[in-house]
Amino acid sequence: MPKVNSYAPAWLCRPSPGASLFTSTSVKSPAEGLQNEKNISGTNGPTRTIAKRGHEVFAVVDNEIRWSNLARLKDQWEQQSKQKKAAAGQAKETTDGSDIPSYRVLAVPVYGLIKQILPSPNGAFLAIVTEHTVHISVLPDASHLSSTDSSPIRLKTYQLGPTTHVIPEAPVVSALWHPLGLHTNLNGCIVTVTADSAVRVWELDRNNHWSFDQPTLAVDLKKLIDGTSSDQDFAPSKFSNNKGFSADIIDMEASSACFAGNGDEREDAWAPMTLWVAMRPGDLYALCPLLPAKWQAPSTTIPSLSAANGPKLAALQECGEDQEEQLAAARQQFDWLREIDNQVSLGPSSGAVVGADVYSRPINPSAVPRLQGPFRFDSGDEADDLDLCDILVIAPRLNVEDLMEGEDEQLAVEITEQDKLSATVICLSSTNGRVHVCLELDGVEGQWLPKTTKASTFEAPWSGPSDMVLVESLDTLKTGEASSTAWPTFTKDVLSRYSFFVTTPTNVVSFSMSAWAQRLEAELQSEDASGSEFRLGVICDGEFIKRQRILQVSETDVTAQKEHLAASLLFYDYDLGYLLITYHPSNPYAAIMDAPEESFSAAMELYENKSPVPGSNPLPPRRAPYQVPAVLYAKSPLDSFVEKHVPHRQRQTLKEHVRMSPATLDLVTTAHRVLSAHTNALERAASDLFRRCERLQGEMKDQLRQLSDVAERIKGVTSEIDEDGNRQEGVRDSKALDNRVQAARDRQDQLVQRYEALRKKVLNSGGRPLSEKEKSWVAEVNTLSESFDDKPSKEEEEENQRMAQRLDMVKRLAFDLMAETKSIAAKVPSPTEPGSPASPSSQPRVPHRLQRAKVADAMRMVERESAVIDAITTRLERLNTSL
Repeated sequence: MPKVNSYAPAWLCRPSPGASLFTSTSVKSPAEGLQNEKNISGTNGPTRTIAKRGHEVFAVVDNEIRWSNLARLKDQWEQQSKQKKAAAGQAKETTDGSDIPSYRVLAVPVYGLIKQILPSPNGAFLAIVTEHTVHISVLPDASHLSSTDSSPIRLKTYQLGPTTHVIPEAPVVSALWHPLGLHTNLNGCIVTVTADSAVRVWELDRNNHWSFDQPTLAVDLKKLIDGTSSDQDFAPSKFSNNKGFSADIIDMEASSACFAGNGDEREDAWAPMTLWVAMRPGDLYALCPLLPAKWQAPSTTIPSLSAANGPKLAALQECGEDQEEQLAAARQQFDWLREIDNQVSLGPSSGAVVGADVYSRPINPSAVPRLQGPFRFDSGDEADDLDLCDILVIAPRLNVEDLMEGEDEQLAVEITEQDKLSATVICLSSTNGRVHVCLELDGVEGQWLPKTTKASTFEAPWSGPSDMVLVESLDTLKTGEASSTAWPTFTKDVLSRYSFFVTTPTNVVSFSMSAWAQRLEAELQSEDASGSEFRLGVICDGEFIKRQRILQVSETDVTAQKEHLAASLLFYDYDLGYLLITYHPSNPYAAIMDAPEESFSAAMELYENKSPVPGSNPLPPRRAPYQVPAVLYAKSPLDSFVEKHVPHRQRQTLKEHVRMSPATLDLVTTAHRVLSAHTNALERAASDLFRRCERLQGEMKDQLRQLSDVAERIKGVTSEIDEDGNRQEGVRDSKALDNRVQAARDRQDQLVQRYEALRKKVLNSGGRPLSEKEKSWVAEVNTLSESFDDKPSKEEEEENQRMAQRLDMVKRLAFDLMAETKSIAAKVPSPTEPGSPASPSSQPRVPHRLQRAKVADAMRMVERESAVIDAITTRLERLNTSL
């Protein structure tokens, strides 16, 4: 779990320049914002209004996109702090660095409320998503944005699908940059998912404006789920067509989507081309493979798919008609891979990343995959409709057993250790603030519907529900905080694949399941199934996932803003450290955390050198620093009261004497309503500051009490009691104290050595119960060891002679067998000769896993017999020496 060192740094708090990046410049106060809450908030949906590109950050404030460089803001604040200290109250001119604006405004022709911003993987484009529209902006280079000019920069912007993503159509729920798409300064690939379960793949090209108008692949999941042939039309209904009504409109209302992988070489090959779609009632569906017309594959993708498909297809062919559906799916994968193998890779010159090959999407079996699902889990006593919000999928590790056969074993071990779990982890969030963590153990592979001409060969696989294993359901909101406007969103951790953050309207919570995943993977890969049920019960007993609250919004901001926190953003580098940042329109919220290694070393140092005082907290409580509420520095609503609330024809009457009339009464009532809301916000801000001051006094008293307790303990250590019972302070010298500390450290080292010895002993034993053969072998060895004494009897000497004769006979037989094997091998022709018995064409095809299992059994048998022979030989030599 990450350890929070401190909260919002000084360079992000007022009056530093960094605070203005996330602060609203609107003249209206938070009280006026409450009156227009319905007009501002719109419908529910994810709030991903903060994104990054290296050290650069993009944030949406007042519906305008702001850009800044956090590393530059930090350096600028440090320079200003040094100048203030050096000046020591004297007037001094600032350097050129202070003239650089804290942020730049990126002007884009977007008129709706911006809900999401998503930079492309290479940082060349920025996807801007509103409730119904999607825009693609071309981002300038960082050097161009870092100039001293503070005027807004107008970006070149294209509207994606002007006739597709429009207000009468379904709203956009997710926009995803394809992890296997070609992303260059001119090209990009983005996938959009709308609430009516329509998935569209857009392959963007700045030289071809038509690519922004029509998608290259469009699929309606409501049609695809009932499809029986790949030749059917699964395209979504066009604009303004009468779509009618069906039950799928409610059951298949999409809420979020994500790809299972990000194109890493160490993850499962099918993961980056698998799109998971979460429906609001609770069902999940998977599209695999979903690819653009031109896509890039990591170096391990095609070899791993080929290595897995070949043995599986051979094994299914031997089964015959028992596995007809699986055999048809394996043949489809074989045809799909064969078409890829026949292609000539376009190479890195086409815009692929280093080490990736570029391919064209195979035509056969089909460009549209089969819809797999629904995937469901048992939620217990909860209602049937889970009202899902967001989804996060953690891909399984790469199967290196088949891929690395005959290769460097060290590389295979490194890949396996980094990607631990071989099952798919699916995390889901709902509007009530609950996070569900599930396991999908069967895996998702590429599947397609059959062709019309081949429909008689095999039927389309039945798309029945698949059960997932519910690991745990946890709450992220306190009792009473859940609301209908809550939309918890996931943020991946940059340090661990099995850790993530959840952003709710009022807090940010960290979840970690790294330790649990490691234990579960060790059990899933165990060859001995005896006792597996008991060990799985121990692993699954208790708390699987560690949970920790990282940030909490102040009560003042919660009551004044009533807005959702933006999805968290993570940085991990030398300049910024391990930084988590999010914001409200009034204040930024940040937390500086320790990396897991640093946290562990700090905890060990505290345990060894700083023993806590019993009954007290060794570390002071940490909380976010006090930030001035926005209402205290916002402009008064009375400054613009006349322009907003008084009609133009009545403004002249304000300069005259007050007349008792209905118009005057309405004006006074409106002024009272606006002023009372503003004063109420001021009272809440002032009362919050008063409560903080009182709490600070109480904490200071507790700290002073702890300091006095520590002082008494120090006096007890450095003093002695004489014969009369009086304490003499300062009697013990530093040498005695050093000896005491050294003795404690020596005891600690001894405990660590004992622990390491026990751990190695357990690891050498295998950590599993012995089999029947192993038990019999141990009993035989014990019996044999007991038969050898210092002075054997005549019967024992005769038995030893018989055993020596048996040993000689075994050696002679082994020598004869080796000679016979060499003579037979010399007579057999080479395997490469045509027609030879050892040629691949004449031998039956045996799966690699079966071959390895048989070879492993034979090697274990040989090692066991060799150990017995060595033990007997040693005993006989010792007996002859003693005689």
